[in-house]
Amino acid sequence: MTEQVTAGHVDTYLRSLAGDWPYPNDTVDTFKAGGPNTIVTGMAVAWLPFTWALEKASTLDCSLFITHEPTFYDHWDSRNELFNLKIPRERRRLLERSGMAVLRCHDLWDRYPGLGITTAWGDHLGLDRLITSDEYSRVYAVEPTTAREFASQVAGRLISEGQPGVQLVGDGDTLIETVCIGTGAETPYLDLVAKFDPDLVVCSDDGMNYWRDGAFAVDGGPPIVVVHHGVSEEPGVARLAEQLRSGFPQVKVHHIAQRCMYELIPPPTAEHEQNDKDRSDNPIS
Repeated sequence: MTEQVTAGHVDTYLRSLAGDWPYPNDTVDTFKAGGPNTIVTGMAVAWLPFTWALEKASTLDCSLFITHEPTFYDHWDSRNELFNLKIPRERRRLLERSGMAVLRCHDLWDRYPGLGITTAWGDHLGLDRLITSDEYSRVYAVEPTTAREFASQVAGRLISEGQPGVQLVGDGDTLIETVCIGTGAETPYLDLVAKFDPDLVVCSDDGMNYWRDGAFAVDGGPPIVVVHHGVSEEPGVARLAEQLRSGFPQVKVHHIAQRCMYELIPPPTAEHEQNDKDRSDNPIS
């Protein structure tokens, strides 16, 4: 008879993947609902535990939800005052009614070498000529091209994740041969420029500031391609699901795919045409 898998077994397995590098003691990778004694009937793996994603996991008979990002709208899930608001209270009640355990896998998977978030992101962008890397960042060589053309290539690779184009900040005609990427919201543009001196940086919308980083790029710094945080981490979340399938072949593991969180709303046609004219008459850079 096959031994039952518990949420604690899954937690222990994930922590064991750290191998030779120390798993952080001060970590957000803890249970947010339920606990280690929960019997795992199925696993759902997703970037965020949106209400719709939790409901879908329940219909798939998943008693364990592995999330990369927070459950209760705070990085540490420790702001009790948020439960003064209706939506967090409803989410907590939903989890209590379902009996589903929620386990976060963030600190491990952001830094997991060779397979985690940053590696998966680089692979998804078709970057395969690694020059150097650190805990959260990677620098690749690319064939000489312009920043604008590279941005277009990135946008093309994100169609399946629902990203409605990418933003390019800085001189689009800049010739680039090196590209730096970061991990999710860990894309500190000025730090990456100072450390690696890349020709272009891919930042997430949660990981850069326009008043500071954007201004630096416009004033002659390396151009920035801005992508949605969730889109940049979705390939890594899919790999996490694959890793759990290999670790627990006796349990069904479902990757609940998620897409870009926003849509772009254009103005009515006449105003759109005027905006295009105004932009050509008064360029940002």
